[in-house]
Amino acid sequence: MQQILSIIDNYSLTFIFTGLVMNLFLIILLAINYSITANLRDKYKRLVKGTSGKNIENVLMEHITKVEEVQENLKDIYSKMDILENRMSFSIQKVGIIRYNAFDDVGSDLSYSIAMLDNNNNGIILTGIHGRTETVSYAKPVKDGKSNYNLSVEEVQALERAKTNDLDKVKLKGSRSNKDNG
Repeated sequence: MQQILSIIDNYSLTFIFTGLVMNLFLIILLAINYSITANLRDKYKRLVKGTSGKNIENVLMEHITKVEEVQENLKDIYSKMDILENRMSFSIQKVGIIRYNAFDDVGSDLSYSIAMLDNNNNGIILTGIHGRTETVSYAKPVKDGKSNYNLSVEEVQALERAKTNDLDKVKLKGSRSNKDNG
């Protein structure tokens, strides 16, 4: 026993220094452990947020069910969107209008030609000729950007405007830069 006490007495400074280094090492490990645990605690709180003390398995199962429902809803939405895009390709998407004075003795550009086309350049050209005593309106069909009927210069201009006036390219601005646009 005396021998052990003598060893401790001789190496006491070494034991104290070693103890301090080990304590410092343990404090560092404790700080790292606390940081990791706090991070995990935050993640767990976010995971079980809105639940009433359920275990994590039930929470995960509920989340999986909700995700599957959202995926089914998304499939339905994509299906409906495909149907709408198909229908939309047959709706009027391109419009060109020309206003003009058909007769020299009538002013104010009251005559007009309007070309209304779908995405496949199919549609109609509506023309209204305003005279002093009467106004005549008529329509001409358009298939693949062409009409089987003879077109006036103004109708050709309206058709060309409609072909280049695709809704995907239209910039929405409040100003009108051309008198012929309306």
